[in-house]
Amino acid sequence: MATSEAAGELPAPAASGGGKSIFALIAAMVALTIVAAAMGGGLGMKLAQQVEDAVRAQQTEEVKKVKPPRYTGPTHLKSLAPILTNLAAPRDVWVRMEASIIFEDNEISGEDVLAGEISEDFLAFLRTVSLSQLDGPSGMQHLREDLEDRARIRSEGRVEEVVIHTLVFQ
Repeated sequence: MATSEAAGELPAPAASGGGKSIFALIAAMVALTIVAAAMGGGLGMKLAQQVEDAVRAQQTEEVKKVKPPRYTGPTHLKSLAPILTNLAAPRDVWVRMEASIIFEDNEISGEDVLAGEISEDFLAFLRTVSLSQLDGPSGMQHLREDLEDRARIRSEGRVEEVVIHTLVFQ
C-alpha cells in the first residue's frame, strides 16, 4: 500500500459508503426539483394575478370612458340631394345614395352651399370605391366612417354625423 500512495493514487472508497452517496445525490436532486417546481408555480400564479388585475383595470377604464349622449344641444338635420354615380370597379355598377348630415347647432351660415359641397365630395369618393370594398357590414361601416371624415373635413368640424338613408346598387 505504501507504493500506491507514493505514486499519487487515491485509495479506493469502501464498498459500503458508495451506496449512501448515490442515495444522498438522488435525494438532493429530488429536493431541488421540488423547490424549483414550487417557486416556478408561485411565480406563475403571481404573474397570472398581475395580468388579471391589469385586465380588470383596463375594463374599468373603458366603462368610465363611456361616451356621453351624442347630441346634448340643439341639432339640425340637412338632407343631401340624392347621389347617382357609377363605381370604380366594376364600371357598369351604379349606386344611388340618399343621405343627410347632422349639424350640432342651428346657426350655420351657408348651410345649403356646405351641403352641396359635401354632396360633391361624396360623389367624388363613391367614384373611387369598388363594389368589393362595400361588401358586408364592415364595408358599409367603413363607407359611413369615410363619408363622415370627408364631411367633417369639408365643414371644419361642424358636421357631427352622416346618416345614410338608402344605398342601392344596380
